[in-house]
Parts: sequence; structure tokens; C-alpha cells
Amino acid sequence: MASCNICLEGFKQPVSLPCGHIFCTECVIKTVQAIRPIRTIHSCPMCRASYNIAPLNPLVLPSHLRPFITPTIRRVFLDSSEESKESSSSIPPNVAEELARLRSENLALKSHCTLWKRRAEVHSAATLGLLDLARTVRDQAASLARERDEWARRCHSLKRKLDDHAQPPPYVLLVSPTLQVKSLELIKWLC
Repeated sequence: MASCNICLEGFKQPVSLPCGHIFCTECVIKTVQAIRPIRTIHSCPMCRASYNIAPLNPLVLPSHLRPFITPTIRRVFLDSSEESKESSSSIPPNVAEELARLRSENLALKSHCTLWKRRAEVHSAATLGLLDLARTVRDQAASLARERDEWARRCHSLKRKLDDHAQPPPYVLLVSPTLQVKSLELIKWLC
């Protein structure tokens, strides 16, 4: 069975470019859409021959020329039964075995690729979640540190005020101890 040279699988809805190369419809569409900026002239992935994808309005053409105008990308219908008969008779057995082995290896590699792609997506999502968590924890720790520093500053300020009020003023020390006690009580009562 013939295979597409872009996806390396059997043809799925094959189309032919003006140069004669055949590809899957989906592969041609993906190739055209991958080109940025969008343009109407593209080149064949195999031989680089140019082809136009701009739609041609048949109403613009004179009626006597319409039968001679064909689209640049044409649908191809392949008969797989004739192809398999020809391929089985023309390919030597050792090449056919190698082809079968390579096709099975290709399928295995594609399944492994899909599996690892899914694992990578899961891993990247988990890593992204951990990074978000780490960022949140770091921001919260910084906020708590600022709050702690503010409370420490307030505490230090209150301790200074308390120390200022706990020591008797210098003019109180000149009087008798009993008067000193009474004046301290009065100061505490006022504060």
C-alpha cells in the first residue's frame, strides 16, 4: 500500500498536487495552514514546485473555457486491490518482510510518542501547579514577615513607653519616699 510522504501512513482521502505528488487531504491542509503569513502560492513538500490554492470562480471564466480548467488540488481515487496485487508480485519477499517490520515499528513508535506526550502534559501541569503553590507560599511568607516586623516595631514602641512611665521623673526623686510612692500612684492613675 502506498503511503503519504508527510504523515508516513497509508493514504487517507488522497489528493494530487499539480506536480503529480500525492498526499493525504489532511496533510496538505495542515501544511498550507502552517505557513505564516497566509498566502495563496505554496510549494510541494517533495519537489518544491509552486501551486496556487486560491479558489477560481467559474462564473468569471467564459463558458467555452470552463471544461479545460481544473482545480490545482485534485481528489485521487486509488484502487487498493490492484495495488496490493502489483506490490506483492513486484516486491521481493525479504523487502516485503522488512517493510512490514518497519511499518509495525512505526506504529509502535507512534503509540510510544503519544504516551510520552500525554505524560509530558501531565508532568508540565503538575510542575505548573507546584510553581504556583511555591509563588503563593513565598508571597504569603513575605506578607507574614512584614506583619511580624510591624508588630515587633509596635511592641518595641510600647516597651519604651512603659519604661518611660515606670521610671519616676527626676523631680520626684528629690522628695521623701512616702511622697514619692503617692506621686507614682497618682501618675499611674492619670496615665
